[in-house]
Amino acid sequence: MISRSDGETFHLLLADRPLPYPIERTAGSANQISVCFWYAHARQPKNTFSTVVVFPESRTLHPAVFRRIETVADLLAEELARSGSLADFYELFEESESVAASLSS
Repeated sequence: MISRSDGETFHLLLADRPLPYPIERTAGSANQISVCFWYAHARQPKNTFSTVVVFPESRTLHPAVFRRIETVADLLAEELARSGSLADFYELFEESESVAASLSS
């Protein structure tokens, strides 16, 4: 289980296993993976939201993928703590060092 929380205002967790992106066979191989996270924030305590992150990778169950998902969870948690919400969709870029540069909605 991959999750993040500040213990007070937000909770974020990986909702499902990584999946190839796009999932449709007719689209061909794009060498990308998508992951879905669910999150809740104290600003809207009765709602649960989701966000999808796509990043370059071709192996869905390789240990390196889960290390990258941990990094994605860290980036999303930083953004959630800073702004209180997340976009519905993000794309992770390889050579980035900040949340704003790494996650593009």
